[in-house]
Amino acid sequence: MPQLTAVHVSAAQASEGPEVDAREVEAPLRRPMDPWLFAAVFALSALGLVMVYSASTWLGFHQHHDWGYFLWRQAAFLGVGFVLMLAVSRVDYRLLRRFAPHLMFIAMAMLVGVLFVGQEINGARRWVRFGSFGLQPSELAKITLAVFLASMLARQGERVRKFRTGFLPVTIVAAITMLLVLFEKDLGTTLLMGALTLVMLFVAGTRASYVVAAVMLAAPLIWYQILGVDYRRGRLEEFLAGDSYQVQQGLIAIGSGGTWGLGLGNGKQKLGFLPENHTDFVLATVGEELGFVGIAAVMILLGVVVWRGIAIARVAEDRFGTYLAAGLSALFGLQALVNMGVVLEVIPAKGITLPFLSYGGSSMLAGMGAIGILLSISRSPDAWRWSDQRSRNRVKPLRPGKREPEGPRKRNVRDRKSVV
Repeated sequence: MPQLTAVHVSAAQASEGPEVDAREVEAPLRRPMDPWLFAAVFALSALGLVMVYSASTWLGFHQHHDWGYFLWRQAAFLGVGFVLMLAVSRVDYRLLRRFAPHLMFIAMAMLVGVLFVGQEINGARRWVRFGSFGLQPSELAKITLAVFLASMLARQGERVRKFRTGFLPVTIVAAITMLLVLFEKDLGTTLLMGALTLVMLFVAGTRASYVVAAVMLAAPLIWYQILGVDYRRGRLEEFLAGDSYQVQQGLIAIGSGGTWGLGLGNGKQKLGFLPENHTDFVLATVGEELGFVGIAAVMILLGVVVWRGIAIARVAEDRFGTYLAAGLSALFGLQALVNMGVVLEVIPAKGITLPFLSYGGSSMLAGMGAIGILLSISRSPDAWRWSDQRSRNRVKPLRPGKREPEGPRKRNVRDRKSVV
C-alpha cells in the first residue's frame, strides 16, 4: 500500500477542493508502539510479581508446602501475558472489528456455560477449571464487550444520538451481558461493564440526557441487588459500621508502613491476618512494605496507563480505534479506582483485582491482551487483507497523465472519527 507524502497530500487537497480538511486527508503512517504505555505496564507487572511473592509466601507454605507456589504461577501467567501482548500488538486491530460479533457470541456462550459447569466458590460460579488453572469468563467478557461496543458505535456514526437506532441497541447488548455476569453473583464486574458502556456512549456522542436517564433507571435496581442479597447487605452494614475485618486489617497494614514502609518482605499482616492479601488487597501489602511512596508509585503508573490510552484514542485514525482505546482506558481506570476505594475503605468491599498487580491468571491475560490492543492502535498499522476495511481511507494519488473525472466530487474519507 503506497504511503502518503507531502506531495500526495497537497495533490489530494487540490483535487478534493477546499472542503476537505488536511486532518481528514492525511492518514497516519506506521509508527512504533507507544513506549510510555509499554514501560508503565512492564513496571507494574514487575512490581506486581515481587509483591505477590512477598505477600503469598506464608500462605503458599501453609496451603501448598511451597514458599514460591504463587510466585511460579504468577510468573507463568505474566510470561504468557507478555507474549500475548506483543503478539496482539503486531496484529491489525481492525481485525477485531470484523470479528466482533463472533467474539461477543463466544463470550456470551462462556458466560452461560460457567453457570452450569463452573466451579462453585463461596456460593458463586465464576470459574471454569482446567486442571490447576481456573478461567474466569467475565474477565474476558469485559474486553470483548468493549470491542463489540466500539464496533457498533463506529458503524452507527451520528445515529448514536438517536434513541431507537443508536442508544437502545447498544444498551440492550450491554444489559444482556451484564445480566449473565450478575447471575454469577458478581455485582462488581456488572457495575464495571455498565460504567464502561456509558463512558463509550458518551465518547461516541450520545445525548447526555440518555446517559443520565440510564443511571437513574439503574440506581434502584442496583440498590435492590445490594439490599436483596444477604451477603451484600452484610458488606454494606459492615462498611457503614466500620467493622469489616478484612478492610480493617488492610488499613492496619497501610498505617504500619508509614511513608517509606517496613521494607520488602518485612510485612506482618500477611502472616494469616489479612485475607486475600496477594489478590484483591495486594495494595495493602504494598503500603505496609513500601509505604506511602510505594502506593504513590502504583497510582502514578496506573495513571500513565490511562493517560496513554486516552492519548492513543485521540490520535487513532478511525472511529473504531478511538472508541476502543477510550473504552479500554476507562476500564483500567475504573477497575483501579474501585480496588483502591475498597482497600482504603472509601466504598464497600468488592472482589475487583488491581490491574497487573493482583495475583490471577484470567485478569493478567485479559489485561495484557487489552494492552496489546492499545499498542496496536498506537502503531497505526497497515490494513491486513482479512481486516475490516471500512476504516481504511488512504488517499490514492492520480496516475501521471490521468485527469480526475468530471462530475460531482465525493469525499474520499469515510467512517472517520468525529472531531470534538
